Amino acid sequence: MHSPTHSTIVTGLHQRDPQMIGWLYTTYAPRLIGYFSRRLRDPDLARDLHHELFLRLLERAPTFADRGVPIEAWLFRLAHDLVVDTHRRAGRTVPLTEAAHPVADDDVTITCLHAADHAALHQAITTLPLTYRRVLTLRFRDNCSLADTALQLGLSLSATKALQRRAIARLRALLVTAPDDVPPSLPPYSPPMA
Repeated sequence: MHSPTHSTIVTGLHQRDPQMIGWLYTTYAPRLIGYFSRRLRDPDLARDLHHELFLRLLERAPTFADRGVPIEAWLFRLAHDLVVDTHRRAGRTVPLTEAAHPVADDDVTITCLHAADHAALHQAITTLPLTYRRVLTLRFRDNCSLADTALQLGLSLSATKALQRRAIARLRALLVTAPDDVPPSLPPYSPPMA
């Protein structure tokens, strides 16, 4: 099958056309499996999630809303959601190797300090505007490349870089402010011009 047009892809999705779904599956397999592999560091899980992504695609295909965004943006949005779900499920379990070994007092102190830093960082991130949270989450928690982040946010590469710089600057300002110096409200937020 030759490369279909955007409207042909949308029509094929709405009709759950097996040829179109097959074309999407094989065309985007290397990039999607690579995306999953980089984020999860498990090639077998990456292939499983690639299959699961297409199950979700089949479920949601009839309700796909064409907003003029390339289909790959939607596929990578579904991929991102699957990675987040996988991380959440993994976060609910304790690996046996950690539970089986006793921890020294110094290790406990260091762990507590890291936990306090992590809690402060998490608190600061939750106060950021949604666009800032999304770019920081994609770049640093999910380890997305700048290009993948731009694709998922629907922004250009340069707009994504600028958004990331503003988000980091805002986060840095929040983290440097001592708790007693925190103003009653954050300065007004102006949305990015991208």
